[in-house]
Amino acid sequence: MNKLTKGAIASAAGIVLLMGGAGTLASWNASATAGASQTITAGQLSVVSAGAGAWKNSLGATVTPSSYKVVPGDTLTYTQTFNVTASGDNLYFTVAASSGALSNATGAANAALLSQLTNAASYSVTGNGIVQATSPNTYKVGAGTTASTIVVSMTIAFPYGTTVDNSAQLGAVTLGTGAVTLTQTATA
Repeated sequence: MNKLTKGAIASAAGIVLLMGGAGTLASWNASATAGASQTITAGQLSVVSAGAGAWKNSLGATVTPSSYKVVPGDTLTYTQTFNVTASGDNLYFTVAASSGALSNATGAANAALLSQLTNAASYSVTGNGIVQATSPNTYKVGAGTTASTIVVSMTIAFPYGTTVDNSAQLGAVTLGTGAVTLTQTATA
């Protein structure tokens, strides 16, 4: 084959390739609407104080801690109610209550009183639609918006002992604020 023939064949092949790339291929396409337009609304988890709480002593009398003189054997309890608003069709949350930290200024009597006091916090949940889930301290909300209450109690105890220890007399401590915390969890 001569060079001229080979060149003509190569040129013809190149033209065919170029024309094939420039041509159109048939294809089909179709679409349809899926679903209808919807509005999605987020739920809510909130807790607010239902009002001021009250301190009571071991005998159930209402007291003002700043003027009350605590003695061994006394227990002071602060109780406060909180309103909970919870909505969400798959809402799980935990509840935690913490008592305020006890602290003192410098001084031997203050340190002695601080070392003899104990503090703790507890809570109870009441209301419609909020139920205990399978995990401890975990709750589930039914469908819709549910209003419930959480009652938090903080207790400071000055235990009575059989050993005489006068070192805490006239001591003073400060109790910080406590808290109730609701935290969403993934499941029960």
